[in-house]
Amino acid sequence: MRILTLTAAVVLAAASTTAFAAEARLTDSQFIKASKCRAVVTGEQAAKLDTLIKTQKRGRSDHVVDQAFNARTDAERLARRDASAAQALAGDCDKIGA
Repeated sequence: MRILTLTAAVVLAAASTTAFAAEARLTDSQFIKASKCRAVVTGEQAAKLDTLIKTQKRGRSDHVVDQAFNARTDAERLARRDASAAQALAGDCDKIGA
């Protein structure tokens, strides 16, 4: 009986850990947006986004990683051309990586 109870507890703990880990995973569009936001934020928020992007990159398809890279490059280009547009984009990025 103790083995059955212990087994049930282990299975329950594993299931809850898996569910928690699945909730922390960004969707592909959120991952791309985080990469885009990284181009226009600075300081502590930039460091948080670097860490987030690095951990979230694992297991992504190459296509999504390429889209994220292109979104970041485009945002960097936009920031160089138009400071007000870059500030608007940075304002949209406040909640990401918090």
